[in-house]
Amino acid sequence: MKVDKNLEIVTGLNPIDAIIKKRPNSVIELYILSCKSNVRIKKLTDLAKSKKIKTSFQNKEFFLKNLPKEVHQGAAILCKKRLEEKEPFLYEVMKRKKKKLFLVLDHVTDPHNVGACLRNASAAGVDAVIVPKNRACHLTAAARKVSCGGSELIPFVVVVNLVRTINFLKQNGVKVLGADKSSKASYDDINLSGDVAFVIGSEERGLKLLTAKNCENLISIPMPGEIESLNLSVSSGILLFEYLRQNNKSKEENLIN
Repeated sequence: MKVDKNLEIVTGLNPIDAIIKKRPNSVIELYILSCKSNVRIKKLTDLAKSKKIKTSFQNKEFFLKNLPKEVHQGAAILCKKRLEEKEPFLYEVMKRKKKKLFLVLDHVTDPHNVGACLRNASAAGVDAVIVPKNRACHLTAAARKVSCGGSELIPFVVVVNLVRTINFLKQNGVKVLGADKSSKASYDDINLSGDVAFVIGSEERGLKLLTAKNCENLISIPMPGEIESLNLSVSSGILLFEYLRQNNKSKEENLIN
């Protein structure tokens, strides 16, 4: 099947479900493996029907021919590509949001880590995930699938110069905190009230020197065990949910007082 450059085929039940719910008008057609039948497939076809999306049932040969390397779970959609945002999007966020939370990925290249970070970001209600234009994984099919639909819910902003963007965030009152295992400042000792951006480094090298230098503070996650560092997506989840914990605690204290 020939796919136009502005279209793509997306597999995986969670991403498909998210796309149909979030942007149904972008979906051209839903493909279902004819021999596949379960509760989740039924819910998906019912959802597509409710959104007036064309559904066709295909045999195994169709999926083998068009998706030979994909673990498709018996479903796929042909849809318009998910657009990445550019730097001007951040200006709009600054204007319309009273309290802001960002996740910045410093030259992270593994799509599985990017996808997992998107999933964490979606669960934490992040306002945008920010990545550099060069030497970084963007919204690939693999990253979107790992995100389990999170990529459809969180703006993904690609910037030309990451350090410039970090300084833009700081100039607009955002507390920019870089994750660095060598820092003596523990993540849970830092006041996370107000606007915050967490910066997570790459899989092998961590934060780039210039990136770390331009962060307001560097923080670490204490590791009492024998493993020296966590997977970066795990680190992002810990930091994002510490932000939520602290801010929810502040809300509760204000209500009591």
